[in-house]
Amino acid sequence: MIALLLILAVQDTTIVIHPDSSGVSLEALALPRVVSDEVIRFYNAPGTTRLVGRTRLPRGNEWRGDVAVRNGPVFIAGRVQGTLVVINGDLQFEPGAEVSGNVIVVGGVVEDSAAATIRGELRQYREPLLYRLRNEGDQIAYAPNLRRRLWNPGAHVSWGTADSRSTLTIATGGTFNRVEGLPIVFGPLFDWRLQQDFRLRIDALAVFRTAGDLSDNRSSLGYMFRSELRSGEIQHVGVGVRAFDVVSPVEDWGLRSAEIGWSAFVFARDYRDYFLNKGWAARVFAAPNRPLAVSLEFRHEWQTSVAVKDPWTIFRHAETWRPNPPIDEGHYNTVAANATFDTRNDPEAPTAGWLVRTTLEHSRSNDVVPRAGIPASVRDSIPTDGSYRFSRLFFDVRRYSRISPSGRVNLRLVGGGWLGGDPLPLQRRLSVGGPDPMPGHPFRSSACDGAIVDPAFAGSLLAACDRMLVVQTEYRGHVKLNWSYNPWRDEKSPREERSPFWIEGLDLVVFADAGQGWLVGKGPGHVPAGRIPRFASWLVDAGLGADWSGFGIYLAKAVTTGERLRFLFRLDHRF
Repeated sequence: MIALLLILAVQDTTIVIHPDSSGVSLEALALPRVVSDEVIRFYNAPGTTRLVGRTRLPRGNEWRGDVAVRNGPVFIAGRVQGTLVVINGDLQFEPGAEVSGNVIVVGGVVEDSAAATIRGELRQYREPLLYRLRNEGDQIAYAPNLRRRLWNPGAHVSWGTADSRSTLTIATGGTFNRVEGLPIVFGPLFDWRLQQDFRLRIDALAVFRTAGDLSDNRSSLGYMFRSELRSGEIQHVGVGVRAFDVVSPVEDWGLRSAEIGWSAFVFARDYRDYFLNKGWAARVFAAPNRPLAVSLEFRHEWQTSVAVKDPWTIFRHAETWRPNPPIDEGHYNTVAANATFDTRNDPEAPTAGWLVRTTLEHSRSNDVVPRAGIPASVRDSIPTDGSYRFSRLFFDVRRYSRISPSGRVNLRLVGGGWLGGDPLPLQRRLSVGGPDPMPGHPFRSSACDGAIVDPAFAGSLLAACDRMLVVQTEYRGHVKLNWSYNPWRDEKSPREERSPFWIEGLDLVVFADAGQGWLVGKGPGHVPAGRIPRFASWLVDAGLGADWSGFGIYLAKAVTTGERLRFLFRLDHRF
């Protein structure tokens, strides 16, 4: 099965499934090659006017001739006397807009097309165009990113049109881990356009856990079902429901899922803990404007501990897996408010803009079973009379700035934890340290678990902090160095036009991080609720590295402790 999926991964229309906690989303990695070639020919044509970035054509103004815009968004209120192509951006029409030719959007959506007069054909593809720049940005060439093809292989068969589509898919459904092995997702997905501004989406997917049953009385099959009704595309509102039986991570804010999975599969190093999560959820969501999206969700979840299985890895040898720590089991009812503000110019490799994500949760349980073995110095007792409730906040703020043609400064502030009420359950606690966000320090070097001596947690490196806060900063200087591989090179076809993949110049990275996790309270080793730890107690590291289209090699050194110099290999940008 794994070999089959790896073979299917090289197809241009590969589909991947990304479970977000207990959800699932469908993402297409690349356009069919015939569409890519059509768009590239149009962009490179001598008569095409080429524009870059956020673009607006005001009412009463006119563009004469064919126009191509890459990395939008694009807002059209005037008249386009020709064909309009938008590459990797959204297109929004305003009342009175007119296009005399065709409208083609790749890597985005078209909003309010009914408000415009379009004389030609309207086509939209959500899949992005994978390209690189030529001739100082005046032309583009097809260049699928090799890194994109490593993450989640899969295959699909689709029926329908661009407006309504039914898909039967099989793909890797998440992260390879020591609890369920490689989860395989399979089943149908439906995306229907009911009316001009209404879409209905239904995903009904089974999850096959390749490591086997999670326990004697649970199947090796899970499921993810989602139904969503949405009005609008760029500016939208909607409602959705979902049901799930999945393995969820305890902390998912550090290393990305792909890096977690490859580390576990190749080296048997799993940097997350997991629990079985089964239940249902309902939410309402809205995006009142382009950068802002908000949602409010209610979840009813049954959460229980799972033990480590024995999935196969490449270089595991004889060492055993790190134990998966137990959790506080029970049924949890949660109300979660989420907000995202995103002004980045490129989600894959941003050089300018903000990304702000925040989640505020209030949970309660009538049947929680607190795990024994947690001393009072780590947390107070959890009530078992049906009154258990707590609040939790998490935020991630990032700023990307270009300070020169080849230099960028990126900043990140991430933190959160207990906000009020009873103590957090074990599965909602936090830690700091490890490959991300503190590569100069050991994994979970600040985990607040030093006083936990119960044998059930031995060797598990439990994340037990009430709160954590981390500041990350880095400078990136781009070195122009391009290389392509072309086994079909001949005198009749330029190499750059036939290269199956392209690797761009590398970024030289200089970085520094500072952070700490802590327990909230008034006793020894605790920090009062209204304060953060003294900066003198924070973990600090610094380092440098080279990032080559997402593949990174880094050296990091702890500044505040005597840790050795650490060498890291990353499969994605730091943040």
